Amino acid sequence: MKPVLAAADVAVIEHAWADNQAASDTGSTWPLMLAAGRAIADRVAATAPRGPIWILAGKGNNGGDGYVAAWHLRQAGFNVELIAPLGPSRSGGDADRARQQWLVANPERSDLPATDPDVVVDALLGTGQHGRIAEALARVLRTVNSLDTHRLAVDVPSGLNAQSGRSDPAAFKAHQTLSFIAFKPGLLTGDGPDCVGRLELETLELDASHWAEHLQLGIDWYLDTAPAWPGRLANAHKGRFGQVSVVAGSAGMGGAGLLAARAALAAGAGKVVWHTSSNNAQAALVAQPELMSAALTEQAVPVSAIVVLGPGLGRDAEAVQLCDRLTGDGRAGVMDADGLNCLARHPKKLPGWVLTPHPGEAAALLGITSANVQADRCEAARQLSQRYQAVVVLKGAGSLIAHQGQLWFGHPGTVAMATPGMGDTLAGWIGGLMAQGFSAQAAAVTATWWHAAMAADLSREQRIVLATDLLPLIQAARLPSHAPGH
Repeated sequence: MKPVLAAADVAVIEHAWADNQAASDTGSTWPLMLAAGRAIADRVAATAPRGPIWILAGKGNNGGDGYVAAWHLRQAGFNVELIAPLGPSRSGGDADRARQQWLVANPERSDLPATDPDVVVDALLGTGQHGRIAEALARVLRTVNSLDTHRLAVDVPSGLNAQSGRSDPAAFKAHQTLSFIAFKPGLLTGDGPDCVGRLELETLELDASHWAEHLQLGIDWYLDTAPAWPGRLANAHKGRFGQVSVVAGSAGMGGAGLLAARAALAAGAGKVVWHTSSNNAQAALVAQPELMSAALTEQAVPVSAIVVLGPGLGRDAEAVQLCDRLTGDGRAGVMDADGLNCLARHPKKLPGWVLTPHPGEAAALLGITSANVQADRCEAARQLSQRYQAVVVLKGAGSLIAHQGQLWFGHPGTVAMATPGMGDTLAGWIGGLMAQGFSAQAAAVTATWWHAAMAADLSREQRIVLATDLLPLIQAARLPSHAPGH
């Protein structure tokens, strides 16, 4: 796992680190800028031939990193154009020092050259972007985004909010983003995955998690490798792997419940009972004969079973009553779709449960709009988890998991999985892992990561990924054939 920190907390860590250095360097963050610039130059050198390299440098420390990178690349013989469309660096800081070092023997310019580059490095705004980009800079970004060239962003692509993941329409669209010290939340959710390209972390030999704990800062996590599946002893029998009761799929909406039930089976639950109408149960015999069926009543659901509640359940009075009863007697489970709508109308705390809302359902649960949710997905997920005392999977681009004030970010997924039934499959998958002994948080993190990774892997060969495409992959539990992550 890699640390995820708010940009403001990274700045606090940088200054605390500087204050802890040897007497000659106490209080100076200059060594960090030198290391960052060197790291950028190394990435560019590994990508570019000797052809033109544009480095777009801003006024702040992000721009300072760009000046240092430009200096290293020029020293190595690369053809570098240093472009400062926002004007000179602010005087007196590290960025100004880096600029003066560059200007000793090299020029800078404010406009884009006529000859297209092989690589464009965005060192303009970094974590300093808030609100809309000024039109003059937007024109520059639209131009470089239109070029057939490799685009590398320094720390955070310009135009992307490092905290919320919201982006300006003209935001820099990177093929590669090199983030420093710790990942920032906005890189990993919302518009972030669409802007960052391949995401890398350069720690600058600074242990962010150590410093965050030392300074009592909140720290979240990005899972850059696949979480483990539940172990299975050689002498185990199906009774050891728990029961999932899928309470879902009323008349006419059976597909949602069937997908959830099949996913719970594929995830390894020892027994899966689909509580649904008799017509749906008959259809299940054809699609998945390993499933059992039972009545859509509270009495038919044992307290010991993990409940998957809500997909296709409906929103009538009977559904609301069923949801209320099944969440009122100490059970544990996963709540999705219509179950979440019932919860929004009759709120209660649900420790031991996983809630899996999309932005619209999250908005209903919080009493706000979906636009408010998308404006700051991290904060919305935290508020949901706190309000309902549950683990929350906020679905969407860059799904994230919230529990007890902490966030986990997983595989960014793909737009190819924006298809019907994906959420039903995820809910059943989480329930299947919980039945095998995973905590609600561990099940949510594991299923969400694999759900996104498998779909992304399939999307390399097919334009659209359906929920049923994932079922055989869940059962096989194969690692994606390509490297995980962005």
